[in-house]
Parts: sequence; structure tokens; C-alpha cells
Amino acid sequence: MPTIKDVARRAGVSVATVSAVINSDSGVNVSEEKRLSVLKAIEELNYRPNRIAQALSKRQTKTIAYVVPTISNAFFSQMAHFIEDRAFEREYGVYLCTTHSDLKRVDLYMDILIENRVAGVITTLTWDIIEQGFIDAIRDEGIPIVGLAGARAVDGLDTVTIDDVMVGRVAVRHLIDRGHRRIGFIGIKESRTTQERFAGYLEALRESGIEVNEDYVELGTGFAREDGYQLADALYSRCPELTAVFVYNDVMAAGVIDRFRDMGVKIPGEMAVVGCDNSIADYTRPKLTTLDFSKEKMVDDAMNLLFRRIAKEKFPYEHIKAVPQLIVKEST
Repeated sequence: MPTIKDVARRAGVSVATVSAVINSDSGVNVSEEKRLSVLKAIEELNYRPNRIAQALSKRQTKTIAYVVPTISNAFFSQMAHFIEDRAFEREYGVYLCTTHSDLKRVDLYMDILIENRVAGVITTLTWDIIEQGFIDAIRDEGIPIVGLAGARAVDGLDTVTIDDVMVGRVAVRHLIDRGHRRIGFIGIKESRTTQERFAGYLEALRESGIEVNEDYVELGTGFAREDGYQLADALYSRCPELTAVFVYNDVMAAGVIDRFRDMGVKIPGEMAVVGCDNSIADYTRPKLTTLDFSKEKMVDDAMNLLFRRIAKEKFPYEHIKAVPQLIVKEST
């Protein structure tokens, strides 16, 4: 495999000159004649620069990281898809780090990303990221970081998040407009996002003069389809008078639909279900009414902020809120 010395020898120039041509942003002036000689030698020898060594010498690699709780939730895997596409357009690679809400994983990824000198980080603003000081550690190393989704507030950080109170209000307002008064809520324990969506749920009920019933709320510890299934079973067993349910996310709502169908409860005839995030709404039966946040635009906003920070632009921290849009399908 040819080396930079081989290129310098073939072009009749110094190694420093070859390095200056390869690193065009180095600020070193090279004559056009020498530049062309180096490029010709690189082509003839099929030389490929050691990008890792170059990056480490600059204390930055052409990689970014996306840190999320899980990709088993379609919402996050779809976000990851858009992030990878936008990074590829800029000739950057992406590390995908899934924490599973495990503080040891957060610590490990924090160390690895710093050691490998990623150019920037996009992270979900979840409790484990905040609790473990991940954001401060990354920022202390001079690595730009942007918060994407999640409901926790962080000072001095660009964020692209969702108006989760509005999410709850819009979802429940839709059910009320459909004539429902006994509306359940399924969410996650110790989740700021759940707290905000539940606040919107309460607002919609109170604005319509509907009495709040604490028995109509069921909270679990997981985000998966089976969690929705089990929570729907517990909620309906306790409150069979319910006629509608607003569910934390689409994946859990799919499990809710499965449980009602197994119990012989007709959707939407006897029970209406609204999900949230428009990740798998077209794949449930019946198709799920949901809230959409335009995930692609959220990623575009986050990536634009991140690359502006990578380019060392100076501008005030931005806090962009995605406004939910109701997508009415067959489940209501």
C-alpha cells in the first residue's frame, strides 16, 4: 500500500507539500504546478490518505453520534434513518448509541465518543442522559451537542423538541369532539414526556367540563407493544366503562389495539384509540389515528444546528418546538 512518502517521491516534492495538498484547509500555500503534480501522483499510486490520523491531528473526526434510549421504538429508528441520510450528504458517518436507560451504557458511550473525537452529538433529552452528566462532559471537551426530542430542559443547549402539552390537548380534544367523555390515558412512569402529555390530557378534559377520573390513568415502565397490551388489559379490567384511550406512542397503541381486539372490543365502534408519533400508524388494524411531528423536519433542524456549531458559527442557542398535527385514520 503506497504511503505519503511514496507520493512525495513520485511528485518530486516534500511530504509537507503532499500533506498541504491533501489538507486543503490547512492554510499552507502550494503552487498550482506542485498541486497538480501531487494530485497526479496520488491518482497513479491510488493513494488513500489515512483519514483517521488526519482527523485525530485536528482533534476531530468526520463522524457524529446519535444517542437514543432504544431503536426498537420505530420513532427513534426513523429519526436515525434521517440523521444518517443528512450526515451522508455532508460526507460524515454516524455512531448509533442506544442507552436502554442504563447509566453504565451512558458512561461507556460518553468515554468512547470523547476518545474518538466525534465532530458532534445529537442526543435525546432523557433522564439518564441528564442524570449522568453526559451533556456537560461532551461540552467540556468542546464537542457540539444538540438535543433532539425528549422533554427535559437544559440550559445553554440547542434543542429541537415537541410541544407535548399540545400533543395531549389535541389528541383528547379530538376524542371529545367524537363524543367521548370516558377517556383513558396510557403512559410511562417517571417520564417527563408523559407528564407533559398528561397535562395536555387534563387541560382538554377541564376545558370541556369533563370530570377527571384518576382511575382512567395507567402508567407502565416500558415503551414496547407488549407494554401497551398489558396496560390496556389492566386499565380496561378496572374501568370497563371507558370508550376511548390516548396512548403515549404508536408502538404501545398497537399493543392496546391487540388487547382490545382479543377481548372482542370493537374499534372504533366500542373503543377509540389515539396514538402518538406517526411511526407505525399505517401498520395497525384498524389504522391508527395519531399525532405527527414531521420527524424529517425535526432532524433537518437539529442537523442544521449541529453543523453550524461544528463550523464554529456564533449565534444564540435555539429552541425549536415541533407542533403536532392530528392524523385521523380508522381507530377513532
